[in-house]
Amino acid sequence: MAESYRCVVATPTRVLFEGDVYYADVPGYAGHYGVLKGHESLVATNHQGGKLVLWLDPDGNDKREFLIHRGCSQMLHDHLAVLARFGRPIDELDMETSKKRIAEITADIEAKEAEMANETDEDRIAAAEAWLITERIHREWHEAKVYFLETGQEYPKQ
Repeated sequence: MAESYRCVVATPTRVLFEGDVYYADVPGYAGHYGVLKGHESLVATNHQGGKLVLWLDPDGNDKREFLIHRGCSQMLHDHLAVLARFGRPIDELDMETSKKRIAEITADIEAKEAEMANETDEDRIAAAEAWLITERIHREWHEAKVYFLETGQEYPKQ
């Protein structure tokens, strides 16, 4: 019979799950991998907009599913830590909210690009570029949620 091990799934702003699991199907950058108790130590990059599935019982009848975006995962001493840049339980995803946020973020990006079009100050340009990168990643997270809700598949962009 399978044995459980500790698992935490978290983003920078909240813990999505913390408890014992029997199996984890983790969406790695190079493909999904399964984790059981006793798995070798590893650190892996997470897929952008990947589906994480945790088995809370040995037979997989009680599962928790999350959509995660970027970040990394680590298995060390029978403790799995899935640290995502963004993440949400799949049953909490909301299509309309994500579509609205995509439109708002896109408008903000376009406004910042227009504002910076003739900027010559290197510090202001560097700050604007950093902000644009962050906002594009944030928009990509919402696009991944919409894609998953529309298709049931993971986000194809890497």
